[in-house]
Amino acid sequence: MPGPTRQPDSTVDERRASRRKNLKHLLNARSIAFVGGRSAAGGIQYCRDIGFNGEIWAVHPSRSELAGVPCVSNVNDLPAVPDASWIAVPPAAAIQTVSELNAMNSPSAVCYTAGFSEAGDHDLEDQLIAAAGDMAIVGPNCIGAVNYLDGIPIAIASGLGLEKPDHGVALIAQSGTIIGNMTSSHRSLPVSHLLSMGNQSILDLADGIDAVTDDPRVDAILLYIEGLKDAHAFAAAAKRAFDNGKTLIVLKGGTSQRGRELALSHTGSLAGSNNFYDALFERLGIVCAKSFPELLELGKLYAFRSVPKGCRLMVQTASGTDSGYCADLAERHGVVLPQPDELQKIEWMDVLPSIASPINPVDVTMLQWGDRKAQANTLLTMLKTPADAAALVINYLSDEPNSDWDAAVLAMVDVRKRIDIPCFVITNLPEGAPKRVRELLLTNNVVPLQGMEDALSCIGRAGRHSKLCHRLRTLGGPRTSLVGTATLQPGTLLNETESKRILSDFGVTVSVAIECHTPDEAVRRANEVGYPVVLKVKGDGVAHKTELGGVAVNLNDHRAVELTTHTLLALPGTRSVALEAMVTDAVAELIIGVSRDPILGLGLTIGTGGIFAEVLDDSVTLLLPTTPEDIEEALRALRGSVSFNGYRNRPLGDTTALIETIMLIATYAQEHAGELFEMEVNPLLVRPQGHGVTAVDALIRTGLKPT
Repeated sequence: MPGPTRQPDSTVDERRASRRKNLKHLLNARSIAFVGGRSAAGGIQYCRDIGFNGEIWAVHPSRSELAGVPCVSNVNDLPAVPDASWIAVPPAAAIQTVSELNAMNSPSAVCYTAGFSEAGDHDLEDQLIAAAGDMAIVGPNCIGAVNYLDGIPIAIASGLGLEKPDHGVALIAQSGTIIGNMTSSHRSLPVSHLLSMGNQSILDLADGIDAVTDDPRVDAILLYIEGLKDAHAFAAAAKRAFDNGKTLIVLKGGTSQRGRELALSHTGSLAGSNNFYDALFERLGIVCAKSFPELLELGKLYAFRSVPKGCRLMVQTASGTDSGYCADLAERHGVVLPQPDELQKIEWMDVLPSIASPINPVDVTMLQWGDRKAQANTLLTMLKTPADAAALVINYLSDEPNSDWDAAVLAMVDVRKRIDIPCFVITNLPEGAPKRVRELLLTNNVVPLQGMEDALSCIGRAGRHSKLCHRLRTLGGPRTSLVGTATLQPGTLLNETESKRILSDFGVTVSVAIECHTPDEAVRRANEVGYPVVLKVKGDGVAHKTELGGVAVNLNDHRAVELTTHTLLALPGTRSVALEAMVTDAVAELIIGVSRDPILGLGLTIGTGGIFAEVLDDSVTLLLPTTPEDIEEALRALRGSVSFNGYRNRPLGDTTALIETIMLIATYAQEHAGELFEMEVNPLLVRPQGHGVTAVDALIRTGLKPT
């Protein structure tokens, strides 16, 4: 595709490659030096608790020992070069320590120390970066890194968990506390690695992804993102993970205005625009969670290889309330509940109690609840209707064994042995799944999902993600290119006439405007053009004419044109009016916009347009470069697409011309990414098939490079 992309910087790329190699030394360290006081002592104790069997050394200028390990006063006095170090000393001392470790060719360290860019001190952070050279430094302002699979912690304390699973999900985040809490959640989620990236001053999220992508024991990678510093590197790492069969699951922080402000102060990074990030994640085949519980529950689907291939779910409950609420949640989260046809209803009723209804979700009632054989038979009968997954809704009232509840769970175990689709036991509440039940289910390849709301949301997200991944694979994998990532400031705003001329020269069909300076001239030109006509104000600084009351449509005679011209010429800033023949056969109005994100570059927004574009909030954003196929998919996702798809016997819109025109606008933006700040076509009128589309208003703003 045309348009500038980031040019590779060989020095930067070589340094990143060296640091990534050294990061693997950190995650597989056989010797760790702890530099500091109480926090370092906690890290030493954590090594003991998790069973680290490598060398542990301690560094402190005045103490004789830390957690029972004899201290040397300086890293230069260590018995050998450490594979990794834990640094918890004041900022200036941390910089000096990193410099000394670098000089002795130590490959890696965790900098727990805070007080750098997150506190507004960018000079100190620059000094740390310079001191590190090619070292892999996690942080600063982080809790550390843990390889749980091999029992290697370079982190603050044992509260991060002690389990050493055979496989699991990697947790990578700028934050430390939240992913630390996630490792000790009662969710039965196996964790392979924890990487708290902190300020990302030297290593970033992309490096963390790269470090765990090749490990076959890593099932998926869970990310908490406040912002990206290098979107190109992130996209490349995400594609490598996708190609290696590693699903990335993301929770994006900083989505509110206040959240973005906190993200900036917390990690010194830019949070960016929500819809741009959503577009990036979609392009890269990344699953998006909307809460931390969802992040964990999604992780279980991938950790235990129980991802449905679609969104069709067959559900069994023992409560009318559970069935009804499950149906509500399914509709909310895009989960399809297959229903039996008339013949299948008869078959369902043969295995259900007489008071039950053959409706999915099925309430088997208390007459069948706890009958292991009958419940299994019912669900197997239901699954003769095609589905992508099966679920039992249940909630344990206590940790104690309960014969009826246990029998229902075992019925699901029996079902799973006879079918080859994911099976879930969904609890009403997160705490409704005792550990013994979770372990029983997972041992038998049934995944416990905790909390109905999160469960239905995750099943819907995972099912849609499966289809997205299939589509991406048919296209050769995720596309990583981004355009317009160079920083620009707002520049000159071109008026409608200039903007439409530029688009017309590029092949976009635009409405033709005739400038008129007096009512008499407007009437004369209207008579020549033919009625009905449209009048718009023209003048310097007049951008959003509708808000000014500067647009009049459907003027059907000379008197209406004369009076309206008088009114418009009296508006502030107006020097003339533009007269256009009115498009009378439009079946839909769209807004097409191009805007710029400081990290992710140019994005194309397609939405239901007209004067209520912002109110309707019906839009999809695609990152540039894009394709006609992406545009077609985005148009289908609009709620307003019914207006140009023959709704209520209205004419079908010319979608072929629509896609071609949007692609022209996107291509123009790509080819002018170096100087385009933003542009908007609103409305773009969609006419009946064979009649094309017409841009009746447009604005382009150029950009300026920062001085």
